[in-house]
Amino acid sequence: MADSVKFIHASDFHLDEPMKGLAHLPPHLKSVIANAPYAAAQRVFDMAIAENVDFVLLAGDLFDLVSGGPRAAAFILSQFERLAEKEIGVYWCAGEVDHPERWPNSIELPDNVVTFSSSVVEEVTHRRGGRNVATILGAGHDPRRKSTADFIVEPNSPFPIALTHGDIDSTTLTAPNIRYWAMGGRHKGSTLEKEFGLIVYPGSHQGRKPSESGAHGVRLVRVDNSGKIRIQSCELDSVRWSPQKVAINEDVKLDELKNVLGERALKVATDASEQTNLVNWHLATSGAFNQEIRTPQWKDDLLAWLRHEFGQSERGLWSVRLTIETPDSLPAGCYEEDTILGDFLRAVGRYQSDDSLNLALHEYLPSTVEDEFSNSMSRVDAKQRKRILDETSLLGIEYLAGGRDLSTLLSVEQQQS
Repeated sequence: MADSVKFIHASDFHLDEPMKGLAHLPPHLKSVIANAPYAAAQRVFDMAIAENVDFVLLAGDLFDLVSGGPRAAAFILSQFERLAEKEIGVYWCAGEVDHPERWPNSIELPDNVVTFSSSVVEEVTHRRGGRNVATILGAGHDPRRKSTADFIVEPNSPFPIALTHGDIDSTTLTAPNIRYWAMGGRHKGSTLEKEFGLIVYPGSHQGRKPSESGAHGVRLVRVDNSGKIRIQSCELDSVRWSPQKVAINEDVKLDELKNVLGERALKVATDASEQTNLVNWHLATSGAFNQEIRTPQWKDDLLAWLRHEFGQSERGLWSVRLTIETPDSLPAGCYEEDTILGDFLRAVGRYQSDDSLNLALHEYLPSTVEDEFSNSMSRVDAKQRKRILDETSLLGIEYLAGGRDLSTLLSVEQQQS
């Protein structure tokens, strides 16, 4: 059955925001990472043309219209002009940073672009070949908006769409007759089916930091003549965060581990061959404590090998970081030593055994740090507290053990028990 209407739903480009979580990059990847938001956005508009969609819905936060700089504005304008040549409409509502009314008056948007402010809900009818194919109710981000009751559309309107931006509770999106809620404001995509229609966040088109891992892209939406909606998630990111957790035994041999990690790296690079994959490796351990695998030299050598074997091209895989899981317990003898290490571990142990002791991490921050961030450092939950103290213990062993092999302490303890 032929499509009654076909469109792309995208949001949260944030073209002016750089990638985060990258302390070191080789020269051949610097331009790839810097241009990632633009490369992914280019794919969005390329798809709109290739699929010959009726229109593109842009649900806010394309770039900061005040501080984003000329590159982002020039890029968006050129893409809008490309769509205009193909008679593809653009409907753009305001996010938190890209209110269209801030667009420079000296630069005229093409006629195919319709923008929506945040103050009121506006209705537009999209026409194709002299026929009305969709009704779009648009309103940008407004933190004062507590209800979506003003998204009102007549029952017999052609395919009604609500276009807006905000992390809005789905229970409030109850305006009658709306078939598709085109949302923006969440970087992770989601689709929620309700009795009245669909609530869709396409997510950002490009993951920006380790917490935004996995595929990113847009939604391609087809509505047939019977009104049935089909949604396709399209992966268009050019750079992808692909965290990898690998289970190992504490006594693993380096060559054996390289084989395991090599196989995993090859699979990641093959499964996402169109992307540059950024990997944070986490080794989850089991067995008796092994100090050797936690020395900086051991981890640095392994990370250097991964980068050399799999990180020499613009595509493939770049290993950003390698961490090793904290063991369930350290050799008890470490805590009994009359050494700087013993004093250190006993001090950490007091915090581990007494939750009432405040970590007061904010006291170690320089005075130039903003108060909001400093205050957040003083509020950690139980899980964060345990992780911080466990990792602190390991750092103490790495830097205060003086090159001694502490794993022998554990073997002695096991023999005595």
